Amino acid sequence: MPSEAPYGAPRFDRIHAADIMPAIEEGIRAYKAGIAKIRALDPAEATFENVVVPLDRADSLLDVPRAVLGYLKSNFGGDSVIRISLESAQLTGEAYDAVTLDTAIFRLVKAVYDRRDAAGLDSLQLRTLGKVYRSYIRGGALCTPGQKVRLKELNREISLKRIRHGQNITQATQEFVLYVQDSSLLDGLAGTTRQRFARNAARQGHQGVWAVGFTNGDYASVMASATNRDLRRRLYEAYTSRCMDGKYDNRQLSVDIVNLRLERARMLGYENYAAYTLETNMAGTPEKVRELLLPLKDAAAGKGRAERAELEAFAVKYERDSAFRLEPWDVAFYSGKLRKAKFGSELGRMRNYLLFDNVLNDGVFYVANRLFGITLTQRTDIPVFHPDVLTFEAKDAEGRPLGLLYLDCFVRKGKRGGAWCSRLRGYSCAGEREVLPLVTISCNFSRAAEGRPKLLSTSEVKTLFHEFGHALAGFLSRGPYPQVTGSFPRDMVELPSQLNEHWAWEPEVMKHYARDYETGRPIPDALIAKFKESENFLKGLYLTDFYATALLDLEWHTVLRPVEGCDVAAFERAFLKRYDFPEHTALRFRTTYYNHIFASSYPAQYYSYTWSAVLDTDAFAAFTGTGDIFDSETARRYRRHILTEAGYDEPMAQYVRFRGAVPDVKPLMRRYGLAE
Repeated sequence: MPSEAPYGAPRFDRIHAADIMPAIEEGIRAYKAGIAKIRALDPAEATFENVVVPLDRADSLLDVPRAVLGYLKSNFGGDSVIRISLESAQLTGEAYDAVTLDTAIFRLVKAVYDRRDAAGLDSLQLRTLGKVYRSYIRGGALCTPGQKVRLKELNREISLKRIRHGQNITQATQEFVLYVQDSSLLDGLAGTTRQRFARNAARQGHQGVWAVGFTNGDYASVMASATNRDLRRRLYEAYTSRCMDGKYDNRQLSVDIVNLRLERARMLGYENYAAYTLETNMAGTPEKVRELLLPLKDAAAGKGRAERAELEAFAVKYERDSAFRLEPWDVAFYSGKLRKAKFGSELGRMRNYLLFDNVLNDGVFYVANRLFGITLTQRTDIPVFHPDVLTFEAKDAEGRPLGLLYLDCFVRKGKRGGAWCSRLRGYSCAGEREVLPLVTISCNFSRAAEGRPKLLSTSEVKTLFHEFGHALAGFLSRGPYPQVTGSFPRDMVELPSQLNEHWAWEPEVMKHYARDYETGRPIPDALIAKFKESENFLKGLYLTDFYATALLDLEWHTVLRPVEGCDVAAFERAFLKRYDFPEHTALRFRTTYYNHIFASSYPAQYYSYTWSAVLDTDAFAAFTGTGDIFDSETARRYRRHILTEAGYDEPMAQYVRFRGAVPDVKPLMRRYGLAE
């Protein structure tokens, strides 16, 4: 039913879990009815307007409950929502497969494609037609009847296993608890952190002890500050062995997903799953990804070895123990001590200047206004599913509405880990009817104690700017055909988000939002300078771990034969040895909790953050090269060619229209301190 809420926003105040499946079933019926009308056409009568356009919009009604369900599953969880996710994945998967593998539908699409040169189509229509045609080929339209049956089975199995894999990560992360009986084991931790641990234990029915988990900054606090080395070790080992056994064991699921993806790719004519996935990305092939990552990995590993030697020497001196050897659970602790020794204790006061409301309004929103004239005003009349969720109306410089932003920033039971930007609804226009986007941002920032100010860490500030960069792409993309409107390839999709991060640390911007939460005084220039000086602190160690994680993704998805057994730890060890990673390398995500590639939409594509980093470094240089980080002409070109017209042409062609040249990796290496 159409919503009477502003912008037609979903009525989260009325929606119940029991409403979702009937809505999805109705959406599927409408989808099938629309497809039946298209199928009835004669190929001789097939045109762009009567085949491609309705195909592109056939699932518009189904998209509504699917988006609501996806939003609730990621942000709210709950057994009923998870069960519905599994049930609906099977139904919607079958509905889409029936169309993708329908010979009659493909015959119509092919007829339009074969006559494209004589059809008088404009460039956007040709690009839309090309993407629709290629999607059918890549979906199995040319497969034999027997292969199509198996493809449907594969699609269903992969979808269900992905959902289970992700939910296992969420449950294992949120349910973990380590009860500490002796308060002396928490020495080094802030008093407010210890009080939070005590409250956690009391809520769980354990008085007089302290409960340490993996959420709300608990893990990071202990690893960075707890002086008790054994406590750090126990927590580290538990964290890095998540989903390795027990009821949330993801080992076999991980291998199953890899093998099913390989079978699917081989059936479609590709050597491996990475070759299939990367074909439509800027990189194009696994070889191109390695060409990017391996030189960066070698440079980072060299820098990282020297940094680790320095860190261990510092720890030996700090402990006054010549026999001390640095272990993985020691790195965060001694890194903090060395950072303080190098840059002074004042860096520890950064959080005092990072009040959430100021960062959001005078930082994130301020930059959007300076660059693009966008204003965001809080609305209190938009239905939300939880009091944490804030809603904002976005308007352009002329006061025209751009859509709504749903902002859900703080950690909560049931919410999956990490941070992400998504859409309850994307931009669309059919004839004179324009539908504006509903963009969502979800994060897991640490909660402040009751009555305390909501202060952010520097990494949380970076995350907020990052996700809002995605939101800008959601608000500003325009076009009549959903197939291409705002359609970044995966390895370019992080360009808007990572580029937006650059403004977070510009002194001109920091002076605007970073103010002492008690006095209101702006952050001192000296503190900004110290922070900027520390940006590449231990960067080699960090990047070594990051590139190892990206290459592990590629390793899983370039296997040429099914993986036997489920010893994923052995697979990881063999991979690290084969690529000659240092012994101290610590994967950011191990296989069993690698949500990006097993449960989310990044399989064979975690490298994309680095590919986009080459682009965002070069793109920000376009602004700084003018002498004005808010240069209006550069912002206009960026808005048009990267945000508004995303998908209109090949991604590198779009980028060159903005920048005037193809980017080079060397500026990124200099930025990271990996080259002179």
